[in-house]
Amino acid sequence: MRFRKRRFENEHFEEHYWPSFTDMMAMIVLVILFIAILAFVQMIYDAYDQTVMKQELAKVADVKKHISELIEKQLEENVGKDKIIRGPNNTISVEGDILFDTGSAEISDEGKKVLDHLAGVFTDIIDQKDISNYLYIILVEGHTDAVPYDNWTLSTERAVAVVKYLMKTNPTLSQKNYAQYFAATGYSEFKPVTEEQTQEAYQKNRRISFQIILDDEKWQDRLKNIISAN
Repeated sequence: MRFRKRRFENEHFEEHYWPSFTDMMAMIVLVILFIAILAFVQMIYDAYDQTVMKQELAKVADVKKHISELIEKQLEENVGKDKIIRGPNNTISVEGDILFDTGSAEISDEGKKVLDHLAGVFTDIIDQKDISNYLYIILVEGHTDAVPYDNWTLSTERAVAVVKYLMKTNPTLSQKNYAQYFAATGYSEFKPVTEEQTQEAYQKNRRISFQIILDDEKWQDRLKNIISAN
């Protein structure tokens, strides 16, 4: 009788033990599945973040390229493609002899016609909020050749003269919301297009350049907002 009772107790114990083990295994599977789902969802979010950031970076690069192309197109229409130079960082240059007489910082009549058309392009660029939101400075650069002269003064005065004339011919550009995007500087003869010592090389080195500088802080903040939002 005692044997039967002990056997019954063992069977009763087994009946409660195995269902508990099964439940435990099911729980482990569910936990593993849940972790896998979380990992998959996180992977999707990470991929999304990377895609959005790549798109934002591409947009920033496109803004600079787009502005440079607008400037280049207008200058080519006015002075010819052979007089325009595209330099590093999408810098667009026009030969200085078109805008100035030799040794002078006074814009020539031909140069004024070129800048008259270009001034309207700058207004349109700044009016486009999806562009100006990333824009920091439209830097007008003066460059000279290596012929001995007061080239620091000449290159700087030429760049300033271009900015002032753009604002004179198009008064809209003299308003604060537009003028804040312009700056002028001179590099003397120290950033030549070519190092050759020929008249043709000198002509190429005498130039006015337009360099587009984007606002790093704005687009970096944009990236941070994208990251924090996810």
